[in-house]
Amino acid sequence: MDRVGLAILEQELKADASVMAEAARLARERLADEHAGHLSACGYELNRLYNVLEKSFERLCEAFENHFEKAGDYHERLLERVSLDLPGIRPRFLPPEFRSQVRELKSFRHFFRHAYDPILRGDRLAELVADATGVSAAFPMWIRNFCDAVRGELHG
Repeated sequence: MDRVGLAILEQELKADASVMAEAARLARERLADEHAGHLSACGYELNRLYNVLEKSFERLCEAFENHFEKAGDYHERLLERVSLDLPGIRPRFLPPEFRSQVRELKSFRHFFRHAYDPILRGDRLAELVADATGVSAAFPMWIRNFCDAVRGELHG
């Protein structure tokens, strides 16, 4: 990774952070709405948020590791991969204290995408919205910490 590649990756991740923040905001609004379909609308925003988060993880792996095989338990392996500190390759991106929230969002996204006739519960969505809000609020800090660490390695 050189400085140009890092600058591009950082801007892409910041754009992802903006989309995630908007999805988290809309998920909160949709959950609070009292109209038919508001739970489905909330679920859609949670699904969108996780899709952006996963795309960010893919960008990161592709930028530093050149590839990530999309087979088998791909989604879980991707989460595990960005949780790793890989000396000489790249620092950890996903802080350990956020793994459980990200995993919950991943599980919901899987359910939402594949359920034939989903039953959405407001109390469960409220928990997921809290996770999404925390993850999206912390995401810019993850970017900053990660990019600062990589810059340190480039200059060191």
